[in-house]
Amino acid sequence: MLNCPVEERPREKAIYYGIETLSNQELVAVILRTGNKEMSVLNLAQFLLDEIGGFQELKDIDYQRLIQIKGIKQAKAIELMACIELAKRMQSKQSIKNRIRQPKDAYAYIKNKLMFEKQEKVVLLCLNNHLEIVQDKLLFIGSGDVSLLETKEVFQYTLRSGCNRIILIHNHPSGNPKPSHEDQEITRKIEMMAKHLDIEFIDHIIIGDHCYYSSSQIKSIKVKKIDFFILILYNE
Repeated sequence: MLNCPVEERPREKAIYYGIETLSNQELVAVILRTGNKEMSVLNLAQFLLDEIGGFQELKDIDYQRLIQIKGIKQAKAIELMACIELAKRMQSKQSIKNRIRQPKDAYAYIKNKLMFEKQEKVVLLCLNNHLEIVQDKLLFIGSGDVSLLETKEVFQYTLRSGCNRIILIHNHPSGNPKPSHEDQEITRKIEMMAKHLDIEFIDHIIIGDHCYYSSSQIKSIKVKKIDFFILILYNE
């Protein structure tokens, strides 16, 4: 039993004041949950940290080393190892981000998710200033008419993400990525709204069967006052 007010005990302190207010010793105590006949959970947490050489050494600790520490049995050792492994995995995921430098990068990122879908799906990629994907969001699952997508939904999510660069991607279940009139119209609407909100609309990519279309790489030429668009389809 801890001889301190309820609100100063690690778990209760976290509830009252927030988990970020806990010291390293208190965080370890929360994971350990209980002490033993000789030490309170706080004392056991501090004893563990002293034994391994400090909080930073937890990242390199292993199971065998933990169970050699007085008061740390199998269950406590595994609970600690699980928390450490979660932290490592989160750090690894944050450090490896997909960067979209050109349309083929976006295609490579999303193709396995969309290429063989039987329904049309619209995905929004939100990028940071380094062109790294911060978030991707499935915006729409439909019957083949992307024009049903609400542009306000695109920008509501973009603004919530805190990003100022976006790529819109959707698939054509037919396998032919040639843009429809509705595809071109939604591209135009998003471009206009993006400019108004000072958001960079990088591309609208359509995924086909082992190929894709990129609106950013359409070339426009003028011949006798008639606009012709060269449709570039990229194959794997």
